[in-house]
Order: sequence, then C-alpha cells, then structure tokens
Amino acid sequence: MTTNAENNFTKVLQKFATEVTNKFRLQSISFNPEDQLKAPIENLLKRCGEILNLKVNVVTEVREKALSGRPDVGVAVSSLLAGYIELKAPGKGADPSKFKGDNKQQWEKFKNLSNLIYTDGNQWALYRTGERVGKIIKLSGDITSDGEDAVTDRNSQALLTLLRDFFQWKPIVPSTPKALAEMLAPICRLLRTDVLAALEDPESNLSNLAKDWRIYLFPDADNKQFADAYAQTLTYALLLARFSGAEDLSLPQAVKTIRTGHSLLADALKILGDEAAREQIEVSLNLLERIIAAIDITALAQKGNEDPWLYFYEDFLAQYDPKMRKERGVYYTPVPVIQTQVRLVAELLEKYFDAEYSFIDPKVVTLDPACGTGTYILTALKDGFDRITKDRGAGMRVAAATTAAANIHAFEILVGPYAVAHLRLTQQILSEGGTLPKDGVHVYLTDTLESPYAAVPGHLPLSLKPLGEEYKRAQKIKQDTPVLVCIGNPPYDRQQIQEDDREVEKRKGGWVRFGDNRQEIDRNQQMIAEAILQDFIEPLRQAGQLVHAKNLYNDYVYFWRWALWKVFESNQENRPGIISFITASSYLRGPGFAGMRQVMRQTFDELWFIDLEGDNLGARKTDNVFAIQTPVAIAIGVRYGKPQPEVPAKVHFTRVDGTEGEKLATLGRIDYFKDLVWKNCPTGWTDLFLPVSDTDYGKWARLTDLFPWQVGGVQFKRKWPIGESIEILKQRWKNLISARDSHLKAKLFKETRDRKISKQYRSLEENGILLPPIVNVSPDTSYVQPIRYAYRSFDRQWALLDNRLCDFARPVLFRSYSDRQVYMISLLTNVLGEGSSAVATALIADLDHFRGSFGGKHIIPLWRDAAGTQPNITHGVLATLIANLKCEVLPEDFFAYCYAILATPKYVKEFWNELETPGARIPITKDSNLFGQVVAIGRQLVWLHTYGERFIPNGMKPGKIPPGKARCKIGTPTTETDYPTEFSYDVGMQELRVGKGIFEGVRQEVYNFSISGLEVVTSWLSYRMKDGAGKKSSPLDDIRPQIWEFDNELLDLLWVLDATVDIFPQLSSLFDALLKSNLFVYSEFRQPTESERVSLAEVETELPLFNMEKYEEEEE
Repeated sequence: MTTNAENNFTKVLQKFATEVTNKFRLQSISFNPEDQLKAPIENLLKRCGEILNLKVNVVTEVREKALSGRPDVGVAVSSLLAGYIELKAPGKGADPSKFKGDNKQQWEKFKNLSNLIYTDGNQWALYRTGERVGKIIKLSGDITSDGEDAVTDRNSQALLTLLRDFFQWKPIVPSTPKALAEMLAPICRLLRTDVLAALEDPESNLSNLAKDWRIYLFPDADNKQFADAYAQTLTYALLLARFSGAEDLSLPQAVKTIRTGHSLLADALKILGDEAAREQIEVSLNLLERIIAAIDITALAQKGNEDPWLYFYEDFLAQYDPKMRKERGVYYTPVPVIQTQVRLVAELLEKYFDAEYSFIDPKVVTLDPACGTGTYILTALKDGFDRITKDRGAGMRVAAATTAAANIHAFEILVGPYAVAHLRLTQQILSEGGTLPKDGVHVYLTDTLESPYAAVPGHLPLSLKPLGEEYKRAQKIKQDTPVLVCIGNPPYDRQQIQEDDREVEKRKGGWVRFGDNRQEIDRNQQMIAEAILQDFIEPLRQAGQLVHAKNLYNDYVYFWRWALWKVFESNQENRPGIISFITASSYLRGPGFAGMRQVMRQTFDELWFIDLEGDNLGARKTDNVFAIQTPVAIAIGVRYGKPQPEVPAKVHFTRVDGTEGEKLATLGRIDYFKDLVWKNCPTGWTDLFLPVSDTDYGKWARLTDLFPWQVGGVQFKRKWPIGESIEILKQRWKNLISARDSHLKAKLFKETRDRKISKQYRSLEENGILLPPIVNVSPDTSYVQPIRYAYRSFDRQWALLDNRLCDFARPVLFRSYSDRQVYMISLLTNVLGEGSSAVATALIADLDHFRGSFGGKHIIPLWRDAAGTQPNITHGVLATLIANLKCEVLPEDFFAYCYAILATPKYVKEFWNELETPGARIPITKDSNLFGQVVAIGRQLVWLHTYGERFIPNGMKPGKIPPGKARCKIGTPTTETDYPTEFSYDVGMQELRVGKGIFEGVRQEVYNFSISGLEVVTSWLSYRMKDGAGKKSSPLDDIRPQIWEFDNELLDLLWVLDATVDIFPQLSSLFDALLKSNLFVYSEFRQPTESERVSLAEVETELPLFNMEKYEEEEE
C-alpha cells in the first residue's frame, strides 16, 4: 500500500519529467543538456522537502569550464549542509565506474564527498565517500521525451526513499581518534584539490593570497605546497576550535575561540579563511565545518586511558597523503622508546647536572627540533612531575608546570602535528594549574633547518604581521636561547632525486647543507664554505673516501648536525649539553659517516647507543619498532662541561633484539643505564660505533686492503636494455629507434638526469668517439650488439652496453675487461647475510649483481689491466706469502684462496657478530699444505661459478661444466600459449616444475641456495616468467620472450649449484682447520697506497677522483 507522501511524490516526479521533456523539445543552438536539468531538479528537491516536512534550500552552480571544482547542486536542510548533487546529461547514467575522460577525473575528486547524488534525470544513485548506498534507481522511461509516462509508482517510491536518506544525512560522529582522522582526511584532501584548482587562475583571490605568502613568508612554496598548507591549516585550526569548546564553527567564531593560547593558528585561520578567498572552496569548506561541528569532544577525550592525540596525525596522514607521510617520516615513536630516552636523559640530568626533577628543573631548557604531535615534550614533563610529586608532593606541580612551560621548546614544520602539539602542551600545563607564557606555549611552526639568521621581510602587510612575529620568536630560539637538552625523533629520508623535481629537492637540508649562501654549486667547486654539514664531509675528503659522502644527504644527518650546532656551538661553545635521538642506524657503521663519527667523538664526552635493529631490506631481516624497513638506534650523547675535542668520547653499545613486542617490552623495563649490558667501542676518531670483537677476527687483513681497487657495477637506471635473450633486446632497440616522434622516444627510453636522448656520449673504449644522439638514430642505423651480462649472482643475461643507454657504464670496468679477467663480488660496505659471502663472474656485472640490492663499489677485479699483467693485489702481499709459505703463489692462487674462504657459508656463521661491521677480513694460514688445499678448491669454485670460463682445469673445454644430478624429465613447451607463468618445487619428489616442464633430481639445498637473502634459483626463474620480475621502467619492458628457450641454461645453473653444494663439506672442514693454524695478522702486510686504490686510468691521466654532484646523487 502506498502512503500519501508516496502518492504526492509520484505527482511531483511526473511534473519533473514533464518539465524536462518540454525543455528538450525547445532545443537551441547553445543547448546544454545538463543545464536543462537544473531548474527542474531544484523544483523537485524543494517539493520533496515539503512532502517530508523538511526545509530544503538548493544552490545551483554555474559552470565556467567543463571540469568544475564544485558539484552542480548544493542542498541544505534546516540551514545545515546536507550534501551535493552532480548532474550528467541524460543518457550518461549514474554509475561513475563507467565514466571516461573528464567525468572519470571529476569522480576521483568528488568521491571524497560524504553525501553525493549522481543523476542524469533518468538514473539516480547515492554515494558516500566513494561507496554507493543501495542500487541505482532507473526510471521506466526517458524524461527527455516521454514526459510523465517516464515515471511509475515503483520509480517514485524508490526515489523518495533515496532522497529521504539523502536529506536526513548527518555526519557519523567518530567514536575514536583514529576514526576521526580517517573521516577528516578525504575532506581535507578535497579541500586541497579545490585550492589547487583555484590557483590555476592567476587572478583568483586564492592566487593573490598565495602570492602574498610567497613574497613575505614562504618564498619556496609552490602551488602544491601552498594548497597543502592551506588545507591542513584550516582543518586543524577548526579542529582546535572545536576541542577548545566552540559550538558554532563559522570561521570568525573559530578564530575568536582559539585566539587565547593559539594565536598563530588564529591569525592563519583569519587570513586563509578570508571571505573573498573562500568563495572558491565553499563546497569542501562547508563540509569540513559541518563534520567537525558534529564531533563529540567529551566522548573522544574519555576513550580509554590513552592520550587521544598520540597517533592522530600519523593516522590522518596515512589516509590523506601516504606519500607525504613517507617523505616527511611521519611514523610516530612508540611510547616505550620515548620513555627510555627520557628516563636515561633524566638520569644524566640528576647525576651530573644537579637537576633532580629532570625536565621541570629551572636550569633545564629542552628542545624537540621535530616534535610531531609533542609526545616527547609531554613525556619529559610527566617524568619531572612524577619525580617532584614523589619527593615533595602534588602541590609542587603547579609552580613546576609554570617553569616548564617557559623552558620547554619544540619546532614542527607540518601544520597538522604543530596544531596538535600546541593543543596538547597547552592542555597539559593548564591541567596542572600552571600559567602559560605571555606568548603561549613555545611550540613553533618553523623549518628547523632553515637559516637561523634569515630575517623576516621588513614591510609585512598588516594581515601578515602576526605570522611575522611568530617567525621572529622561532628565530630567536634558534639564535640565542641556550639549550641543555635536545631530544626527539627527527625524520630520516635519504635523498633520492627525480629528474622533474631536482631543483626543488636540492634544497633539502636547508642551511645545514647549503649555508646562508644559497647559490648553486659550481661544477668545479666541491662544497659551499658556509655549510656546517661540511664538518661531516671534510674528514671523508681527507681520507680519500668522498665517494661515500652521498649517504650523508639524509634528513636525520641534517638534524644531527643542527643539534650539535645548537647545543654546543650556537653562542655557547663552552657549555655542557645532552642530545638524544632515535634515528636510522646507518651512521653507526657506514663508511660515509666516518666524518660524522669523528665530530661526535670530538664533541661529546660520552656516548651510548641502543641498537634496535629493524632492517627489512638488507641481508639480515629483523623486526622493527616502527612501521618502516630502515634499522634504527637510540643515541644519547653528553658533554659534562667544557669541550675536550682532543680526547675522543667514551662510546658504549648495546643491542635489543627479538620481536617487535619483545623489544618494546625490554625498553619498557629500562629505568637506568645499569639496566642494560654495555660493550665498549674503539676510540679511533672515525672508528665504527660498534663494539670491539673479542676474537682474533680483528687482527686479520681486510679483503679491501689485500685487493685495493674496487669498482661499482654497471647502473643503467632503466631496465629495458637488459634481457633474457638477444632477440628481445633487438626488438626493444628496434621499437625505440622507430618511435614516431621525440616525445614518444623519450618516454620509451626513460630519460634521467644523466642520460638524454638529445645528447651525445662517448663510446666506452679508451679515447672513445662521440656517438650520435638517440633522438637522431634511425631504423637503418647499425644495431647495438648485446653482450653477455652478469645481472644477478649466477644469472647471466644479455645487455645493450652502450654509453648512451646507461647512466653509469663504468668505463674503467669495460677497459680492464678481457678473457683473462675475473671478478669477485660481495657486499663490501654493507652487512652480509647467510650463505656465501662472495660470488665470482667472468662477465661485466650489474651494480646490484650480488643480491639484487645495496650495490656499491663491491666488485674486485683480479687484474688492473685488460692484458692481465698487473694484479689488483697490494704490492708486497704475494712476496710475503711466498717468503712464509716457501712455495710459488700466483695472483690467481691468492684470488682463489680468498674466494674459497668467502664462498663457504661457514664463514658468515663463524663470524656473524663480527660481520656486523661491514668489510670482510681474511684468515690467511701460514701452513703451506692447508693454503694449497684451499687454493685448489677456490680454483674449482671459480671455474664452476664462471660457468667454465675462468681457471679452466687441464683437459676441460672453456664454457663447459660437468653434469650434475638434475635432469630434464619433461621439457618445457616451446609454444607461445604454454610459456610459463609460474614455477614450483616439490620437496618430497625433488622436482622443479616450470610451467609444464619438470626437472627431477633437484635437491632442496640446491633449490634453496641463497646469497645474503637472494634465493638464486627462485630469482633466476622469476626474471624469466611471462611477466618477468622487477619494476618496469618503460613500455619497452613489456616486450618479453614469447617462446621458452631456457631449459639448457636452467640445467647449467642447477649443475653449478649441485657441484658447489657437494664441495661445501670439504671446504668447511678445511676452514675449521685453517682457523686453528698459525695465521697472518694485518700488520705483516703493507697497506695499499692511494694509487693502488684507484683505477689505472685515474693514476695515468690524473683524472679528478671526486665529483661532488655525482657522488651526492648516484644510488648505491
């Protein structure tokens, strides 16, 4: 039975259909189908509201261009925003999943709206945050031609239900802070999109506002950055107003509410919410105001015992912009980590600085230079309050809160967490009964790394003067305020420069990296004199290790250098101080951080490091206490009084291992330094921040001191010039040079900073000729000949090794290559994992050959020259061996000996802890019999691992290896339809299945053979499956093998591993025996000279060894 409302609505809907039909009968030349729906839709909505006893107001949008920033119709119920209606031309439908072009792009924006109807008049659908509510309602006829006959009673009942639901929408009040963060994120993102759209018009009010901000306050802010700052500022200022008690969330009332205590955000909100400017963002801003006004602040504040703001911004940013979250390092610190840092610093304050109440003591000035939402400063406050309450009673907390409010400072660059930190600290001080400083709590919205000497423009417009005053206050803290404790979790993000944003990215590091002189670095100038980061770089230059300086270009390194300057150098050279950071742990052991370690040893009197592990990318995977893949460590450094730069700091180290939960539980039990077992670290200025080994391992010579010249592998920076067969490389080259225009050719090529299709590059031969630019190469040009290429360990592929196609082709590697050359490849500057510690190849190798990642200068050639007349062995080493062993030792013998040592998995197992310090050391026996046996096995392994190309035994043919146990039971089909898409291994049957092919006799230890995490067989097969492994760099990567022709190569791989596995037991026994024998110590060998550590080309031509710009940006 139908109701009166439904009967009445049927008549209304029929009238709507008749109106539309009449309009479409009167089409004109300028007829716009969507515009014909506006007036009828407005009438329909108002009449429907009357039927439902609702006061409905409708505002229609006049479009200025095809892709408007607003939906067509805005609907308010009882003066409150209810939702939006987007009109489409009749026939377009109401299903955005079928849209294309502009309509599809528009949906990507509008899907963030909380209550939205799409309709073309005939179809109606309701969407909430991108999800459809119920079914799409379809009228029985066509409103453009059928009039009232287009409508049935069933149609009107269904549409009335949909519109009732639409009108009665209210924001879902989130019950948890995380739910609130996830609700606000899409609306804030929508607001950012609206701002960006408005900025496209240079004459818009928002564009004029952005110009003022750039001129006077933020000269480096591009449109995207301004839009982001605008959206987040409005969102968090309104949120702050709601949590400060505002019921009416109009912008003027919000400004008034937060003026006391949060003046910066109040001023920013007043400026950004200018009435003229907001006209262009009305849709998203109204929605934002409506949602925030509905928040139940009491319910959120009472949700459990946990601080509701603790992880709020991390949750918000994860939804709002995951990429920004990663770039800014917004992964908030687990509470047990913060508590550990705070407690240990508090112990130092009480013990050495007469501050028994730690961070609330009047003598203690604390700064968090990247405070996020303020958890460090709040935890520090709690520590002090707990101490004074225990000793003197709760009544003393009031005065202590006032003192702490004046002495605790924090910087934050992102407006969202800044607003939260400001709110939390204000609430904490006031809840203790304390008095806020006259200018509010000392949380500043500022870029910590910006020059402390930069001045605010002298003639700010009146509206911007309050922001200028805030800027001055932050600058005063940077310049003049002595800080005793600097504590926190600064961001860590190693700079990876992309071609399109290189000029912007070069600003990362700010004043620390560039100094106050912001001019571009001249190619002949190694660094800018004013930059304090230079103090970390100069020791590398002096040691001839500037090649590793690129690792210093990381946010956390900039913050470490800034903190050292602020606490110990900024107008207070003779002051004591404490710094405690949790950051990436690469500086503990990385060669690029030698200068950083030297400065830290010179600055501090004592240092403690708590290694929390957490590497999920390297060879040894461990649990992380953060949701990241980078290993981290807590550092605490203290200077007790005047500096003693001539006395290296005492350095202590400990490690907390286990699962994430176990690590956090351990940290939760730490109250004092004595609760941990510490090991002492060496005292050399640049020595690693790792404990000294208690074995003889440290007495042996380093591999890189025995073979002094190492070189990086080839780095294409594009995948398509590397392939499994010659045929696919031919096809890719043909498609590239046949591209119809330069734009397409550039896309196929994948241009980078170092390789452009329009530029000329020299061939790789010595005195190479200039090659024609790729853009000018035509299909009839001679073909680039592929070479056999060592892509991954035991994986020989093919490559177009042409200097035009390769960012870093390593000419020195190419020019020393011959049929005598052989290479030993390892991880020389990274931590090794389980399995063999080195692999051998006779081919020119890829940068990431060893394990598929973490490539660097990790290739050790046997010979320095192509003729094989100059061994890459430190002068005097062979003579020392011959004198002691009383036998001939050829360069090949010594290479084979060292290779055998590193090839046995026993090496890593035996020296697992010692190898946490990168750079293998070689136990060289003085027993000539043992030495000879190891050499023999090493020669056999080199022969096998180079697929029979090097160290060939007498009677064997080059390129041939003996058959192993594996056999091809069923050949892999060689038809396109049967090309393998997957493979599997049956442990019980010892069978490897490749598509429909079967290989039997494949032992489990062969299939599982691994090199520091690289599973050799799995990796080899994955690259050859139909879709291939690895990231795509170009459409050319889609040109893949169509016919399987790799059964023979697979058998060769399995046979090599078969023989290797069979050799390992004998090698393991020899390894045990030689460790018990009399061994050489490193002091018995001469150290290599500087000329021995570089290529012959650099020695002979005196080429400059270091190009700072290159070293900053080439990836390891």
